[in-house]
Amino acid sequence: MSSSTPAPLLAVPEARSLMLVATDRLRAGGSPSPRLDAELLVAHAFGRDRAWLHANPDEALGAVELAELAGWLERRAAGEPVAYIRGYKEWLSLRILTDPRALIPRPETELLAETAMDEIAGRLVRDDAPIAAWEVATGSGAVALAVALRFRQALALGRLRLGASDMSAEALELAAENLAAHGVSGLLTLGCGDLMDPPVLPAPQQPDVLLANLPYLTTEEVATGGGSLRYEPALALDGGADGLDHVRRLLALLPARLAAGGVALLEIGQGQAGQVRALLADVGLEADVSVLHDLAGIERVIRIQRA
Repeated sequence: MSSSTPAPLLAVPEARSLMLVATDRLRAGGSPSPRLDAELLVAHAFGRDRAWLHANPDEALGAVELAELAGWLERRAAGEPVAYIRGYKEWLSLRILTDPRALIPRPETELLAETAMDEIAGRLVRDDAPIAAWEVATGSGAVALAVALRFRQALALGRLRLGASDMSAEALELAAENLAAHGVSGLLTLGCGDLMDPPVLPAPQQPDVLLANLPYLTTEEVATGGGSLRYEPALALDGGADGLDHVRRLLALLPARLAAGGVALLEIGQGQAGQVRALLADVGLEADVSVLHDLAGIERVIRIQRA
Protein backbone atom coordinates (compact mmCIF):
# COMPACT_ATOMS: atom_id res chain seq x y z
CA MET A 1 0.00 0.00 0.00
CA SER A 2 1.42 3.39 -0.94
CA SER A 3 1.99 6.08 1.67
CA SER A 4 -0.63 8.26 -0.01
CA THR A 5 -3.45 5.74 0.48
CA PRO A 6 -5.95 7.09 3.03
CA ALA A 7 -7.51 3.70 3.81
CA PRO A 8 -5.72 3.13 7.16
CA LEU A 9 -7.53 6.15 8.59
CA LEU A 10 -10.87 4.44 7.98
CA ALA A 11 -9.90 1.67 10.38
CA VAL A 12 -9.04 3.95 13.30
CA PRO A 13 -11.95 6.34 13.86
CA GLU A 14 -11.20 7.14 17.52
CA ALA A 15 -9.55 10.50 18.21
CA ARG A 16 -6.60 9.02 20.09
CA SER A 17 -5.67 6.69 17.23
CA LEU A 18 -6.38 9.28 14.58
CA MET A 19 -3.90 11.69 16.13
CA LEU A 20 -1.18 9.01 16.07
CA VAL A 21 -1.85 7.91 12.51
CA ALA A 22 -2.16 11.48 11.26
CA THR A 23 1.07 12.51 12.98
CA ASP A 24 2.95 9.60 11.37
CA ARG A 25 1.53 10.48 7.96
CA LEU A 26 2.52 14.12 8.20
CA ARG A 27 5.95 13.31 9.59
CA ALA A 28 6.55 11.05 6.61
CA GLY A 29 5.34 13.85 4.36
CA GLY A 30 7.93 16.24 5.77
CA SER A 31 5.73 18.53 7.85
CA PRO A 32 7.88 20.69 10.16
CA SER A 33 5.25 20.35 12.91
CA PRO A 34 3.53 17.00 12.34
CA ARG A 35 1.96 16.59 15.80
CA LEU A 36 0.49 20.08 15.91
CA ASP A 37 -0.76 19.87 12.33
CA ALA A 38 -2.32 16.48 13.01
CA GLU A 39 -4.13 17.71 16.10
CA LEU A 40 -5.44 20.79 14.31
CA LEU A 41 -6.79 18.77 11.39
CA VAL A 42 -8.26 15.95 13.50
CA ALA A 43 -9.93 18.51 15.77
CA HIS A 44 -11.26 20.29 12.69
CA ALA A 45 -12.75 17.01 11.44
CA PHE A 46 -14.64 16.73 14.73
CA GLY A 47 -15.67 20.38 14.51
CA ARG A 48 -13.93 21.02 17.82
CA ASP A 49 -10.70 22.53 19.15
CA ARG A 50 -7.54 20.81 20.37
CA ALA A 51 -8.53 21.09 24.03
CA TRP A 52 -11.72 19.13 23.36
CA LEU A 53 -9.76 16.59 21.35
CA HIS A 54 -7.45 15.77 24.23
CA ALA A 55 -10.36 15.67 26.68
CA ASN A 56 -12.30 13.21 24.49
CA PRO A 57 -9.77 10.72 23.09
CA ASP A 58 -12.33 7.94 22.67
CA GLU A 59 -14.74 9.91 20.46
CA ALA A 60 -15.03 8.50 16.95
CA LEU A 61 -15.49 10.09 13.53
CA GLY A 62 -18.07 8.99 11.03
CA ALA A 63 -17.14 7.66 7.59
CA VAL A 64 -17.77 10.97 5.81
CA GLU A 65 -15.59 12.93 8.24
CA LEU A 66 -12.87 10.27 8.03
CA ALA A 67 -12.78 10.62 4.26
CA GLU A 68 -12.54 14.42 4.57
CA LEU A 69 -9.73 14.10 7.08
CA ALA A 70 -7.84 11.71 4.82
CA GLY A 71 -7.99 14.28 2.03
CA TRP A 72 -6.84 17.08 4.33
CA LEU A 73 -3.86 15.02 5.48
CA GLU A 74 -2.81 14.38 1.90
CA ARG A 75 -3.03 18.09 1.14
CA ARG A 76 -0.97 18.94 4.21
CA ALA A 77 1.58 16.22 3.40
CA ALA A 78 1.96 17.87 -0.02
CA GLY A 79 2.79 21.16 1.71
CA GLU A 80 -0.48 23.08 1.70
CA PRO A 81 -0.77 25.24 4.85
CA VAL A 82 -3.15 24.07 7.56
CA ALA A 83 -4.73 27.54 7.57
CA TYR A 84 -5.77 27.18 3.93
CA ILE A 85 -7.08 23.65 4.49
CA ARG A 86 -9.21 24.69 7.48
CA GLY A 87 -10.07 28.08 5.99
CA TYR A 88 -9.08 30.08 9.05
CA LYS A 89 -6.21 30.90 11.39
CA GLU A 90 -6.27 31.70 15.09
CA TRP A 91 -4.37 34.95 15.43
CA LEU A 92 -4.32 37.41 18.34
CA SER A 93 -7.27 35.49 19.88
CA LEU A 94 -9.28 36.07 16.69
CA ARG A 95 -10.44 33.63 14.03
CA ILE A 96 -9.16 35.06 10.75
CA LEU A 97 -10.59 33.67 7.51
CA THR A 98 -7.75 32.53 5.27
CA ASP A 99 -7.40 31.39 1.68
CA PRO A 100 -4.90 31.90 -1.19
CA ARG A 101 -6.14 35.44 -1.82
CA ALA A 102 -3.87 36.74 0.95
CA LEU A 103 -1.01 35.84 3.26
CA ILE A 104 -1.70 33.78 6.35
CA PRO A 105 -1.34 36.02 9.43
CA ARG A 106 1.95 35.30 11.22
CA PRO A 107 2.52 35.31 14.98
CA GLU A 108 5.26 37.92 14.57
CA THR A 109 2.76 40.33 13.01
CA GLU A 110 0.95 40.44 16.35
CA LEU A 111 3.75 42.78 17.44
CA LEU A 112 2.82 45.23 14.68
CA ALA A 113 -0.84 45.13 15.69
CA GLU A 114 -0.15 45.50 19.40
CA THR A 115 2.29 48.37 18.84
CA ALA A 116 -0.21 50.17 16.63
CA MET A 117 -2.96 49.75 19.21
CA ASP A 118 -0.70 51.08 21.97
CA GLU A 119 0.16 54.08 19.79
CA ILE A 120 -3.48 54.82 19.01
CA ALA A 121 -4.54 54.39 22.63
CA GLY A 122 -1.90 56.85 23.80
CA ARG A 123 -2.98 59.44 21.26
CA LEU A 124 -6.65 59.07 22.11
CA VAL A 125 -5.86 59.83 25.73
CA ARG A 126 -3.53 62.70 24.93
CA ASP A 127 -5.17 64.45 21.94
CA ASP A 128 -8.57 66.10 21.63
CA ALA A 129 -8.62 66.09 17.83
CA PRO A 130 -9.70 62.92 15.98
CA ILE A 131 -6.89 60.44 15.32
CA ALA A 132 -6.38 59.05 11.82
CA ALA A 133 -4.85 55.60 11.29
CA TRP A 134 -4.10 53.85 8.00
CA GLU A 135 -2.94 50.29 7.37
CA VAL A 136 -1.17 49.85 4.04
CA ALA A 137 -1.08 46.34 2.53
CA THR A 138 -3.80 45.01 4.81
CA GLY A 139 -4.00 41.59 3.13
CA SER A 140 -6.51 39.44 5.02
CA GLY A 141 -7.40 42.50 7.11
CA ALA A 142 -6.23 40.85 10.34
CA VAL A 143 -4.42 43.89 11.74
CA ALA A 144 -7.13 46.37 10.75
CA LEU A 145 -9.71 44.02 12.28
CA ALA A 146 -7.83 43.87 15.58
CA VAL A 147 -7.61 47.66 15.67
CA ALA A 148 -11.30 48.08 14.80
CA LEU A 149 -12.40 45.69 17.52
CA ARG A 150 -10.15 47.29 20.13
CA PHE A 151 -11.39 50.81 19.33
CA ARG A 152 -14.95 50.08 18.28
CA GLN A 153 -16.38 52.86 20.46
CA ALA A 154 -13.78 55.46 19.43
CA LEU A 155 -14.51 54.70 15.78
CA ALA A 156 -18.27 54.93 16.30
CA LEU A 157 -17.86 58.30 18.05
CA GLY A 158 -15.53 59.69 15.39
CA ARG A 159 -12.59 59.97 17.77
CA LEU A 160 -10.67 57.58 15.53
CA ARG A 161 -10.77 57.30 11.76
CA LEU A 162 -9.42 54.08 10.32
CA GLY A 163 -8.62 53.08 6.77
CA ALA A 164 -6.97 50.05 5.21
CA SER A 165 -5.74 49.50 1.68
CA ASP A 166 -4.17 46.88 -0.55
CA MET A 167 -3.17 46.71 -4.19
CA SER A 168 -4.86 43.31 -4.52
CA ALA A 169 -8.62 43.46 -5.05
CA GLU A 170 -8.84 39.78 -4.12
CA ALA A 171 -7.08 40.38 -0.79
CA LEU A 172 -9.46 43.26 -0.07
CA GLU A 173 -12.41 40.95 -0.69
CA LEU A 174 -11.05 38.62 1.98
CA ALA A 175 -10.42 41.57 4.32
CA ALA A 176 -14.02 42.70 3.84
CA GLU A 177 -15.23 39.20 4.69
CA ASN A 178 -13.19 39.18 7.89
CA LEU A 179 -14.49 42.60 8.92
CA ALA A 180 -18.07 41.53 8.19
CA ALA A 181 -17.66 38.28 10.13
CA HIS A 182 -16.77 40.33 13.23
CA GLY A 183 -19.39 43.02 12.70
CA VAL A 184 -17.11 46.01 12.12
CA SER A 185 -17.47 46.62 8.38
CA GLY A 186 -19.04 50.02 8.87
CA LEU A 187 -16.31 51.32 11.16
CA LEU A 188 -13.51 51.72 8.61
CA THR A 189 -12.85 52.41 4.95
CA LEU A 190 -11.19 49.97 2.54
CA GLY A 191 -9.39 51.15 -0.60
CA CYS A 192 -7.75 49.33 -3.51
CA GLY A 193 -4.54 50.79 -4.86
CA ASP A 194 -0.77 50.97 -4.62
CA LEU A 195 0.57 51.99 -1.20
CA MET A 196 -1.09 55.30 -0.20
CA ASP A 197 -2.93 55.96 -3.47
CA PRO A 198 -6.47 54.97 -2.49
CA PRO A 199 -8.38 57.65 -0.54
CA VAL A 200 -9.22 55.82 2.69
CA LEU A 201 -9.09 58.94 4.88
CA PRO A 202 -11.17 62.11 4.41
CA ALA A 203 -9.14 64.62 2.37
CA PRO A 204 -6.91 66.38 3.23
CA GLN A 205 -6.35 64.40 6.43
CA GLN A 206 -2.97 62.72 6.84
CA PRO A 207 -2.47 59.61 8.98
CA ASP A 208 -1.26 60.12 12.53
CA VAL A 209 -0.51 56.41 12.69
CA LEU A 210 0.58 54.58 9.54
CA LEU A 211 1.22 50.86 9.73
CA ALA A 212 2.32 48.42 7.08
CA ASN A 213 3.42 44.83 6.68
CA LEU A 214 4.81 45.13 3.16
CA PRO A 215 6.47 42.29 1.23
CA TYR A 216 10.02 42.02 2.54
CA LEU A 217 11.35 38.71 1.24
CA THR A 218 13.81 38.82 -1.64
CA THR A 219 12.75 37.55 -5.05
CA GLU A 220 15.20 34.67 -4.64
CA GLU A 221 13.75 33.72 -1.25
CA VAL A 222 10.27 33.61 -2.71
CA ALA A 223 11.39 31.56 -5.72
CA THR A 224 13.34 29.00 -3.71
CA GLY A 225 11.31 28.97 -0.51
CA GLY A 226 9.32 25.92 0.47
CA GLY A 227 6.45 25.30 2.83
CA SER A 228 3.57 27.75 2.71
CA LEU A 229 5.48 30.11 0.39
CA ARG A 230 4.59 27.82 -2.50
CA TYR A 231 0.89 28.39 -1.82
CA GLU A 232 0.69 32.02 -0.72
CA PRO A 233 0.40 34.91 -3.22
CA ALA A 234 3.82 35.98 -4.52
CA LEU A 235 2.54 39.55 -4.83
CA ALA A 236 2.34 39.72 -1.03
CA LEU A 237 5.77 38.17 -0.48
CA ASP A 238 8.18 39.47 -3.11
CA GLY A 239 10.04 42.61 -2.05
CA GLY A 240 12.47 42.66 -4.98
CA ALA A 241 16.17 41.93 -5.16
CA ASP A 242 16.90 43.14 -1.61
CA GLY A 243 13.42 42.65 -0.19
CA LEU A 244 12.91 46.38 0.32
CA ASP A 245 11.42 47.65 -2.95
CA HIS A 246 8.01 48.40 -1.44
CA VAL A 247 9.45 49.70 1.83
CA ARG A 248 11.69 52.05 -0.15
CA ARG A 249 8.73 53.47 -2.06
CA LEU A 250 6.61 53.90 1.08
CA LEU A 251 9.39 55.71 2.92
CA ALA A 252 9.64 58.14 0.02
CA LEU A 253 5.99 59.07 0.57
CA LEU A 254 6.32 59.88 4.26
CA PRO A 255 7.55 63.49 3.94
CA ALA A 256 4.41 64.42 2.03
CA ARG A 257 1.87 62.02 3.48
CA LEU A 258 2.59 61.42 7.19
CA ALA A 259 1.11 63.97 9.61
CA ALA A 260 3.42 66.19 11.65
CA GLY A 261 4.32 64.23 14.77
CA GLY A 262 2.86 61.12 13.13
CA VAL A 263 4.24 57.63 13.54
CA ALA A 264 4.90 55.01 10.87
CA LEU A 265 5.19 51.40 12.02
CA LEU A 266 6.69 48.95 9.52
CA GLU A 267 7.16 45.22 9.93
CA ILE A 268 10.57 44.22 8.58
CA GLY A 269 12.59 41.09 8.01
CA GLN A 270 15.56 39.85 9.98
CA GLY A 271 18.61 42.04 9.44
CA GLN A 272 16.78 44.81 7.58
CA ALA A 273 16.62 47.46 10.32
CA GLY A 274 19.95 49.04 9.38
CA GLN A 275 19.01 49.18 5.72
CA VAL A 276 15.68 50.83 6.52
CA ARG A 277 17.43 53.45 8.65
CA ALA A 278 19.75 54.24 5.73
CA LEU A 279 16.82 54.49 3.32
CA LEU A 280 15.04 56.84 5.69
CA ALA A 281 18.12 59.08 5.83
CA ASP A 282 18.10 59.23 2.02
CA VAL A 283 14.47 60.40 2.10
CA GLY A 284 15.44 63.34 4.27
CA LEU A 285 12.64 62.96 6.80
CA GLU A 286 13.53 64.30 10.22
CA ALA A 287 12.35 61.57 12.57
CA ASP A 288 13.07 59.60 15.69
CA VAL A 289 13.63 55.95 14.83
CA SER A 290 13.50 52.93 17.11
CA VAL A 291 13.24 49.18 16.59
CA LEU A 292 11.08 46.66 18.43
CA HIS A 293 12.05 43.00 18.78
CA ASP A 294 9.69 40.05 18.53
CA LEU A 295 9.60 37.13 20.97
CA ALA A 296 12.48 35.47 19.14
CA GLY A 297 14.64 38.55 19.67
CA ILE A 298 14.51 39.50 15.99
CA GLU A 299 14.22 43.16 14.95
CA ARG A 300 10.65 43.04 13.68
CA VAL A 301 8.98 46.47 13.78
CA ILE A 302 10.62 49.78 13.01
CA ARG A 303 8.97 52.84 14.53
CA ILE A 304 9.43 56.16 12.74
CA GLN A 305 8.08 59.27 14.47
CA ARG A 306 8.10 62.41 12.43
CA ALA A 307 9.53 65.40 14.27
